[in-house]
Amino acid sequence: MASELITLAERYVLESEIARGGMAVVYRARDDVLARTVAVKVLHPHLADDEAFLERFRFEALAAARLAHPNIVSIYDTGAEEGGAADQTRHFIVMEYCGGGSLAELLRRDGPFQPERGAVVGSAVCEALAYAHRSGVIHRDIKPANVLVAGDGATLKVADFGIAKAAFGSGDVTTTGSILGTVTYLSPEQLKGEEPDQRSDIYSCGVMLYELLAGRAPFEEETQMAIAMKHLREEPPPLRAARGGIPKSIETIVMKAMAKDPAARYQNAQEMRAALESTSVGSTTAVLRRPTRKTERVEAPARRPTARPRRQRRSRSGPFIMLGVIALAVAVISILLLTLLNNGNDPEGGGNGGGGGGGNSQGGADSGSLEVQSVVDFDPQGTGGEHPDEVDLAVDGDPATSWTTENYDDALELLGKDGVGLVFDLGDAEVDGVEVEGCAGCGLQIGHSSSDPSGAADATGFETVGETEAAGETESFDFDATTDRYWLVFITTLPGGGGGSAAISEVTFGGP
Repeated sequence: MASELITLAERYVLESEIARGGMAVVYRARDDVLARTVAVKVLHPHLADDEAFLERFRFEALAAARLAHPNIVSIYDTGAEEGGAADQTRHFIVMEYCGGGSLAELLRRDGPFQPERGAVVGSAVCEALAYAHRSGVIHRDIKPANVLVAGDGATLKVADFGIAKAAFGSGDVTTTGSILGTVTYLSPEQLKGEEPDQRSDIYSCGVMLYELLAGRAPFEEETQMAIAMKHLREEPPPLRAARGGIPKSIETIVMKAMAKDPAARYQNAQEMRAALESTSVGSTTAVLRRPTRKTERVEAPARRPTARPRRQRRSRSGPFIMLGVIALAVAVISILLLTLLNNGNDPEGGGNGGGGGGGNSQGGADSGSLEVQSVVDFDPQGTGGEHPDEVDLAVDGDPATSWTTENYDDALELLGKDGVGLVFDLGDAEVDGVEVEGCAGCGLQIGHSSSDPSGAADATGFETVGETEAAGETESFDFDATTDRYWLVFITTLPGGGGGSAAISEVTFGGP
């Protein structure tokens, strides 16, 4: 026989437990008065014995209840119910129910967020923080578990605004840490026992975004004290060293938010939100929904379409447009004629010599950059390929776009892989240097071969001419001029030496 459901205040029927933390247990409940689903947070019994804590808790709950914002979980009611376990009073808060789970759950389910997804999440959280800060409420406990997804799967809701202040009221950081269960997201000033302000929430938001994007928190140790000491004394590892494929702009925002000195951070949440929105692409709906791939990756921007004739629509303005086009054409032809006449009279001999690149150069003032005939992904010890639809992004001339590897659970070596990379067909060009951008922290090898590598079981068919154990943001390899057709950029270790993914934004080949 099933146990009888608990009813609080003669209206809230606790149906099932949905979360458990250091302060309380959260239940999915039914409100029998208003016939709606709600979430009920019931404090742990040991906290109910602390009258000072309960007073702070009630005060902060009332302060949070006054916050009305689309990105903040609404608080409907608060109260106490006699007759709990061992006749203890149950103290509870009734809140808006969000059926989409928390960001912590999404991270466990889907793996690290793609940068666009992280930027949209951060923007929504900053919007909620900005509103709360203007209302005089500091959250104090921003973390993935406290950011919920509404039932529509598209709207983010920040929970527990101000409630953490009840736990921090004693000023005892050790005790506070045990109550909250983690110090992973606390700012240095909070760990020092100082009164936090809005910049403390910004620090925690930065730590949260770091974890969502990298798949792990910036500081991970066996004890909370060890984590606290790192927050106080050590700089976090660069985000792009923890996971490849993160744009520099996103890394800059996250690392600034996590500055040790509050004065070096964003000074308010609106400022951080504006920075994130300048990098974000797409809508919240598109970014928050579950990825269709088992391994989430950075979505590539749309390819530049091949030019094709466009069907013209009839318009009364057509004749005027044609006259404008004819006039423009006449002007361009006149300029070209003048240029040719001037070149023909140039005593320095400009003539038909052009800009000077010559040979395999793509032309322009930057001569020496060799033309790539084609590029393919190279995964000799894999089965599914390495995002072959993105390979052109490594040679599109735009450092903001990247080819990315798959996301690996462990180091390539432990997975039995020598590496993954890209093979470029240069058509028997003479090469004396290769520049690789965007693969900071990767182990890289540069090799060449005269044979088509298709179907190769490993990279031994390529003669190595350059390598590094940890590449910089832009890594240059110079070597004696060599003529060959196929050139390999091989990633032998992922950023940081462990699992994750790597990215290459641009590869440039130089000739003599």
